[in-house]
Amino acid sequence: MDDQQFVAAIVNSLAWPAAVIVVAGLLRQELLGVFRRLQTFEFRGARLTFTALPHYEKMIAAATKDAGAPTAEDAAVVRREATEFSAVGALAPEAPRQAIIDAWGLLEYQLNLASDRLAPDQPHGWPQVARNLERLDKWPLLYPAVQELRRLRDYTVQASRPPSGADAARYVSVAQDVATAVQTSLTSQSIGTPGGTQ
Repeated sequence: MDDQQFVAAIVNSLAWPAAVIVVAGLLRQELLGVFRRLQTFEFRGARLTFTALPHYEKMIAAATKDAGAPTAEDAAVVRREATEFSAVGALAPEAPRQAIIDAWGLLEYQLNLASDRLAPDQPHGWPQVARNLERLDKWPLLYPAVQELRRLRDYTVQASRPPSGADAARYVSVAQDVATAVQTSLTSQSIGTPGGTQ
C-alpha cells in the first residue's frame, strides 16, 4: 500500500463519523427537542416513566371523592399547601430537577404531619410514616402514587439529564394532589389532634 492509498483509506474510514458529527451539529436543537419529549428513562437497570402519573391522578381523585366538607382549619391548611406547591410549580419550567426535589420535600413534610396526627409519638422516617398512614382509609389508593413519586424523585436526583419542564409540572401537581388527599382523608375520618381522641 503506497502513501496515496493509505491516505485514501483513512479519509474513507473517517467520512461516516465526520458526516454524523456534522449532521448532529446542524440538527442539534431538533435532537434536543426529541430527547426532552422522552417520557421513559432507564438508569442502572431500573425503568421509570413520567407517563404513569395520569394513572395515579385518577387514583388520587378516587381517594378524595367521598370526603366530607373540610373544617375551617383544614381548609386553611389546604390553601397554604396550594400556595407552597404553586411556588414550586412556577419553578418547574426553569429548574425541573429542583422543582421535583422541592415538591417531594413538601409532600414528605405533609406525610410526616399526617403521621404525627395518627401516631403522635412515633419516629419519622419513610417506613414508619408509611406504617402510620395505613390507618387512613384511603391510604391503599394513595400509597402507590406516593411510591411512584418517591421513585421518580430518586431517579431525578441520580440522573445526569433533568426531566422536562412539563414532566416536572405534572409531578408537582400530583404531589400536591396527594398532599391534599391525605389532608382530606384525615378530615373525613375525624382524626383528632395529637394526644386527642379519634
